[in-house]
Amino acid sequence: MLEMARFEKLTDIFKATEASLKDSFFGERPAANCLVAHPVEDEATPVAYIIWFHNYSSFLDKQGLYLEDVYVQPAHRGKGVGKMVLKHLAKLALDLDCGRFEWTVLDWNQNAIDFYKHHGADILPEWRIVRVTGDALQRLAQ
Repeated sequence: MLEMARFEKLTDIFKATEASLKDSFFGERPAANCLVAHPVEDEATPVAYIIWFHNYSSFLDKQGLYLEDVYVQPAHRGKGVGKMVLKHLAKLALDLDCGRFEWTVLDWNQNAIDFYKHHGADILPEWRIVRVTGDALQRLAQ
């Protein structure tokens, strides 16, 4: 995860620790699901990780599958890992009767944008992420 934070130039907000992740994925109320990809010949060496959770569409009246993170180490890109991940999660979304499968992509990450479009994803330029964190979240809550 730290590699992904470095890649996305977001280490200043990276707070995850082994203990916090253990609680997030295996605690009393898991917040998300995680998959780890590794080569068949070396199960001890992860080359990618994927985090996903359910969201909800009021218009579809169905849960959705939201891909929070997908990170493939640079040395393993172009070998089908990303395609395998998307196919796995698409199948999971169908198996769970999800109304949609969605995620975000950074506007400067053209390689990822091209990859997602190649696999049938639509990039929705008319939608903007709205986020409130830190002090602004504290102020809004008051």
